[in-house]
Amino acid sequence: MKIRIYDQNIWGNMGADQAIANRNDLIRDLIFACAPDVCCFQECNPRTSRVGTTAIQDLLASRYVEVETPAGAQNYTPLFFLRDKYRLRDSGWHLYTGGPERNDCNSKSITWAVFEDVATGIAFGVCSTHFWWKSDTALDNQQRIQNATELCEIIRAMEDKHDVPVLATGDLNCGTGSAQGSEPYRFLLEKGLLDARAVAAVTTAAFTHHAYPVLNDRGVYGNGGQPARTLDHVFVTAHPRMRIDRFHVETSQPALDSSDHCPLIADASIAEPALTK
Repeated sequence: MKIRIYDQNIWGNMGADQAIANRNDLIRDLIFACAPDVCCFQECNPRTSRVGTTAIQDLLASRYVEVETPAGAQNYTPLFFLRDKYRLRDSGWHLYTGGPERNDCNSKSITWAVFEDVATGIAFGVCSTHFWWKSDTALDNQQRIQNATELCEIIRAMEDKHDVPVLATGDLNCGTGSAQGSEPYRFLLEKGLLDARAVAAVTTAAFTHHAYPVLNDRGVYGNGGQPARTLDHVFVTAHPRMRIDRFHVETSQPALDSSDHCPLIADASIAEPALTK
């Protein structure tokens, strides 16, 4: 079974004097063009990204359904999946520890789900996540390592319960060219996860983060800069039934104008479980 994952920090945590304007429309068009099976977002702010005529969940509703968030939670890291292709086997939401000092606006979290293909019964897991963003102090770095620890615990629980390959995607606020360094990235590798960029049969060296697009006097965002560092990643478990066919960073101008983070696209193949006699 072939699957495609789309991941993007969609820049919903912005100043009060700014607007979503055309950015969610651009994201909708990018998603509909590449037709992913699952969409993962970060900074999907309930006060900006989810309201008005360009609310992201409404723009995607004709094709995608959102994994449910627990009552009372404000989920900045949601998952959306193709409504006609998959059934939801299991799901959950985890708010990272750290309190207001290390989890601004309670926006740093994990949304996870196990999806089952309606036609074949083949299942896989996906996590959408966003790590703490500062690197000013030793406590900041410790917080992102703690985020990575909690993510690994969620992934391990998914594997133990369902025996499925898992893809974990998101803005880890660390990586090549990042002022935050790469400690959480290396931690995840040490825990046995694989970087989809590194193991994909077809891959790219493109960076993922760039200067903000600019809102012009006509209320339209444009002039998004070229990516100059990497903060966003797709990690995968070393599951024998999954291989990563392609890893792609979308750097077209519409993608650059949609956020300060480029979309990541990962294509994977998942084999059926071996039959037991």
